[in-house]
Amino acid sequence: MDTQFLLSDQVYAKATIPATDKVCLWLGANVMLEYLYHTLDDAEVLLTTNLESAEKNLAQIAFDLDYLRDQMTITEVTMARLYNWDVKRRKEKAGASN
Repeated sequence: MDTQFLLSDQVYAKATIPATDKVCLWLGANVMLEYLYHTLDDAEVLLTTNLESAEKNLAQIAFDLDYLRDQMTITEVTMARLYNWDVKRRKEKAGASN
């Protein structure tokens, strides 16, 4: 299999990967995990399932973030209205006492 892999930001290298019966995942922090399955098809099913689950979670998180952004905007508008109402109330109170 011919592929490209990321060396650093925007720097890729070409590689030829020989046939194998192992699936290894790089977890980061100098940790690699080797999956042992009867066939590569079993590993592919697992990875495909994990990918679908991650994409579903990503979509839900994006939806939740949109909701939170809307709530923040509503809160900011409400705070501005309360501030303006208080300024107006204080002006009226100061005008009545003069």
